[in-house]
Amino acid sequence: MKKDLKLNDIPKHNIYEVPDKYFDRLPTQIMERTAAAGPSPAPWFANLQRPLRLALAPLMVVLVLGVLYLVNFNKEPKQPELQLSAVADAEIVDYLSTYAVLESADFAELNSIKQQEMTAEFLNVSPKAAAEELEYYELNTLDY
Repeated sequence: MKKDLKLNDIPKHNIYEVPDKYFDRLPTQIMERTAAAGPSPAPWFANLQRPLRLALAPLMVVLVLGVLYLVNFNKEPKQPELQLSAVADAEIVDYLSTYAVLESADFAELNSIKQQEMTAEFLNVSPKAAAEELEYYELNTLDY
């Protein structure tokens, strides 16, 4: 193989040959072929594509929503273990007096408790805190 290959050394000749008067006849041939063919008739479904697409889009949305509804409709909601409205007020008071530190204002909404006497033991109030609270209000000077 030659190492000093130059492009100028390669002989230049046209390997392609054009037939005689090819470019003179070409426009006439093209015109004859296009005029003879004419416009091809559109298939019968070509006019239905746009309305069909417009009708299928909402149909698909309704179908997807219907499937989602049916999938979720069959699921039963979980029932709560216990409804608080079914528990008696006395049971609520017993539970709260055992496990919580409460004040009398906490029981203001319970109708059955309003008439009962709230003892210091029930409210978990120390005698010292009760005495300090009573001194704050100065009950001897209040008019009833």
